[in-house]
Amino acid sequence: MHVAITGASSGIGKALAQEYARAGAKLTLVARRKEVLDQIARESGATAHTVGADLSDSPHAADWVAASEKALGPIDVLVNNAGMDNMGPTLEADLAECIALMHLNLLSPLTLAQHVAPRMAARRSGHIVNIASVAALAPVPMKAWYGASKAGFAMFSESLRYEILKSGVHVMTVYPGPINTPMADKSYEAVGGRKGTAALMPEGKPETLARLIRKGVESRKARIVYPAFYLSQMFAPNLSGWLAGTFGPKPDFS
Repeated sequence: MHVAITGASSGIGKALAQEYARAGAKLTLVARRKEVLDQIARESGATAHTVGADLSDSPHAADWVAASEKALGPIDVLVNNAGMDNMGPTLEADLAECIALMHLNLLSPLTLAQHVAPRMAARRSGHIVNIASVAALAPVPMKAWYGASKAGFAMFSESLRYEILKSGVHVMTVYPGPINTPMADKSYEAVGGRKGTAALMPEGKPETLARLIRKGVESRKARIVYPAFYLSQMFAPNLSGWLAGTFGPKPDFS
């Protein structure tokens, strides 16, 4: 099995690389820091192809696919995991950074899925795993751009699933809540750390999520929400938004 993972240098992507390596998969690992990917590949012991690429350049997001498939064969599982977070007052956001976020979180994974899905459909087999966020399910004050990018990505993923259901291609959408990763730590540091509700909310482990994703691919699940506590955001998004806006970090308009 050939598994391609974007954003594989840390966090959820790294955990997925390790999980699939233990399962005996061949890996394509994609991220900006190729030297880190090379180290992960060596330590995993897997047959691996590593790609140093900046996926915020969305028109070229799929440029690596041909070389990857030449090296390891057709991609059986594509994991669209690469992304960036931002947290802070929306009215003070750096517009260039926000546009880069949209390219990386939304346009690049859509470009990749658009490129890989027809090849899978022609073989009548394959899996596309799209890592969205619980921020796609409910409003999260101070993360408006991030939430918008993940909501768009999630809707594409859910729509594509039902559109190509009978093609043999399985599409699964993953909605992680807070996960103990370097990206999450950096995001909270921007607003002075975990405060209010953020300090009380359940936080998941990337290794646990990686295992759930691998099992979800095997059973062809439609979606995963982890930690399961955040299923509440699917059914009470306004309450979740109110709690975050009332007790979480907020801009000062005084």
